[in-house]
Amino acid sequence: MRKLKKYYGFISFWLLDSLLLYLATVVYPAAYTLGTFRLSVFWAAVVAGFIWTVLVWFSKPIVAIVKLKVPDKMKTFFYLLANFVALWLVARMAPYSGFGVASFVWAFLLALVAIFVQYLMVKVIKF
Repeated sequence: MRKLKKYYGFISFWLLDSLLLYLATVVYPAAYTLGTFRLSVFWAAVVAGFIWTVLVWFSKPIVAIVKLKVPDKMKTFFYLLANFVALWLVARMAPYSGFGVASFVWAFLLALVAIFVQYLMVKVIKF
């Protein structure tokens, strides 16, 4: 059980990101789409949420490998940018992820909502 504790943060973000994708599709169906002829809406949310979470989760180690310093004041902007890029990449892989977005503006707006909700989750759960 103790070994699994380090994965709670990733799994929590995965569930949250999948839920955000589903809610965005329900609230704004003209801007976001989930599902393909291979993936149902549920599985598209799970797969796209997983890919989104993996891309954001590994953005910090990639920045560390490149030796790019992100000041504390810029971390929110960094995660906003990471969420936006990850969402845009997931949307470009629509045949495989099952998630589509109408334009980069909608991807940016979803990234804004995501960074706020992710911040709240980090403060509540305290990873």
